[in-house]
Amino acid sequence: MTEHRFRVVASDLDGTLLGPDHRLAQRTVDALRRARRAGILVVAATGRGPTSAVELLAPYDVVDALICSNGSIVHDVVTDSTTDRFPIEPDHLDALFGDLGAAMPGLSFCWEMDDECAWDAAFDDIAVAHADLRAFGIGARPMSGTRVTKVMVRHETLVREALADALLPHLPAPLTLGCSGVEFVEITGVGVDKASALAHVIGRHGLGADDVVAFGDNHNDTQMLAWAGHGVAVGNAVDAAKAVADEVIGDHGGHSVAAFLESLL
Repeated sequence: MTEHRFRVVASDLDGTLLGPDHRLAQRTVDALRRARRAGILVVAATGRGPTSAVELLAPYDVVDALICSNGSIVHDVVTDSTTDRFPIEPDHLDALFGDLGAAMPGLSFCWEMDDECAWDAAFDDIAVAHADLRAFGIGARPMSGTRVTKVMVRHETLVREALADALLPHLPAPLTLGCSGVEFVEITGVGVDKASALAHVIGRHGLGADDVVAFGDNHNDTQMLAWAGHGVAVGNAVDAAKAVADEVIGDHGGHSVAAFLESLL
């Protein structure tokens, strides 16, 4: 690791900060609390929506800011309220459903709006298994002008990177397309990703990329790992994340992020 006094710790949740049980280990909680006591800003950056992310983090008081939905939402854990949204442009959204649906038969969609989510009937079985979605249900495609922060896309047979690669040539604009451990892919607005939201959050504190050590494991972390002053991929990360990281550490099951933070403090 480079010699550096980081002022911001930014970390993905699932597969990185969380253990294989999708929970925060006590060692990780202790390390994050020590970091905050030392004056380090701690930011969680996840593909999850606010509902499940807040449920995971609120009991521990370990983060100063929460970035959700791959950078399209900034949420306050203490007040459980969204402070910033970066939606998909209305013109891009209108074209998105038509262009992708026409180019690739077998797609179904789920969309995240300001206060609710909805999805196509063919997305129902996967939606009800996700904590951020199960309170909602099947609905009509969003009307023109509806503010949508994220669109999730599923295919009958293609998943993750294979689906992302197939969709990319058919996007109606240079929207941000990401995938993680789930079988569907997620689309956010042009230039909207974890890195852009992190820059927005820490910019309020007069901080920039050089002040950040960032941790991640999946494709939707690559922009953040590449942007940060020091990007750290966990050992279980996908090759794309490792390729852009400055350093690779142990697997998430071995408290590797906590151990890294302990070495800083």
